[in-house]
Amino acid sequence: MMISQLFAASLVAFITTDTFEVESCIGERFQLIKSEKAKWPIHSDRFNSAYVDFKILVDGDGNIFESKILRAEPKRVFDKESLRALKRWKFNESKYSERCFNVTFKFNNESD
Repeated sequence: MMISQLFAASLVAFITTDTFEVESCIGERFQLIKSEKAKWPIHSDRFNSAYVDFKILVDGDGNIFESKILRAEPKRVFDKESLRALKRWKFNESKYSERCFNVTFKFNNESD
């Protein structure tokens, strides 16, 4: 994925795209090696905008080992697909055995 290749080139403290945002809980610099966008449900065109906020824990190898939904709007509509996409993400390796990140998947159906 092109986004992954761009982010893998340098360490950053946060990433913002049209479809997701990622931020280290403590401002630690990181690389997002692999990412996948959430596939929104067919009926998502009923909503102007939506989001799902996660707090995730990443191990020293860059794999997500725990995720928790903090907030979602609308509730339970986009959760499953956001979690499915998130499970495929990969971060850079680290000397720390555990790192924390805030991730927001966002959906915007508003016309320009």
